[in-house]
Amino acid sequence: MAIKIELNNEKIKLPLFRSQGGIRIADEHGNHVSSPTKTLKDPKYFIEWMITNDENQLLVKKFFESENDIKKLIQRMEEIKKFAEESKYSKRETIKVEREEIKIFEGFKIYQYTENFSSFEKEFSSGLKVRITFKLGNFGLEPHPHMYVLIPFNNQFLKIKNTNGEIRDAEALGSGCFGEWTPSTQDVEEITITLAHASKNHKDDLINIIDSIIKS
Repeated sequence: MAIKIELNNEKIKLPLFRSQGGIRIADEHGNHVSSPTKTLKDPKYFIEWMITNDENQLLVKKFFESENDIKKLIQRMEEIKKFAEESKYSKRETIKVEREEIKIFEGFKIYQYTENFSSFEKEFSSGLKVRITFKLGNFGLEPHPHMYVLIPFNNQFLKIKNTNGEIRDAEALGSGCFGEWTPSTQDVEEITITLAHASKNHKDDLINIIDSIIKS
């Protein structure tokens, strides 16, 4: 589904109890936890939210107070002329590790390969980060951008909760755990502008979907 979050007034609910999907818990190295409900609340973790255009539209619609503010946002996006996709750092390469074969298996020589890729990251004054990473499509086509909003567990505008209420530090997240995040309008604006730098096609799609707020 395009929408994975829930909006309640100015609070965003991000479900954390799944180990796979568009919203997951990751550590400081980007490794995802395998058992979210058994994970302890610790500042080293953050919420990794793969944000979609539909979710971005939802945020703009909720947190921008007037059509004029939305038009100003679109104008800023239209001024973007350089895109991460056009950079040499958007390419992904598979490289054979320079070492002898690991072992022999039934006449096969086993070699180790690694994938070389870059991510584009930007940190805001509120402590949020946005990451753009390029991944290959299902049929090995050209890399395309995946966009993530990263919210640290210790962000002052985030509360980690479960079915029993707010979770204290060093406690297991438990059943039904979720993040309750209260972003500012500036957060939403910075997220939108940053994501519009992913590619020209992404920027154009994002402008169209945000412009539809005004036309609806």
